Amino acid sequence: MLRQLSEAPNLPLLLGFAGLVPFFGGAFLLALGGPAAAQAAIALAIYAAVILSFLAGGRWTAEIVLRADAPRTGVLALAVILSLSGWIAVLLHGVDPSGLPANPELVGWGVLIAGFTIQYLWDRGAVRGGTLPRWYLPLRLVLTFGAVVSLGAVLAIRAL
Repeated sequence: MLRQLSEAPNLPLLLGFAGLVPFFGGAFLLALGGPAAAQAAIALAIYAAVILSFLAGGRWTAEIVLRADAPRTGVLALAVILSLSGWIAVLLHGVDPSGLPANPELVGWGVLIAGFTIQYLWDRGAVRGGTLPRWYLPLRLVLTFGAVVSLGAVLAIRAL
């Protein structure tokens, strides 16, 4: 798999890894605590939702380009569902947890983690089916791992 990653063009690698900086930076700032932690939490949630929507939008676009005459409903629907799930995760940060059986913010972090995991599995199928290039799968694996680890760390910190 690493050999396939070395086949990736430099620009997607550079931009992909640069895209991990806000994930790791947000988790780090949140771990430090203090007044910046609340701002880091919302900033990271928004960034994660934007990236999840970006990835889903890429799949929407690929479907429209590859199947212009008859795009598959399931592909378009999943792209919209993933985009909306990120938005819902951000909205959950503003819900008062009083009287609720679960903390909405923690649910929001879980929704983002699930969204990135589903997106990776979906992308894996597209690479194996020939829709996306072979080098995309190892890149998505590394980037998804970084995002999910960061979001998981935040979930654990906020649960304490």
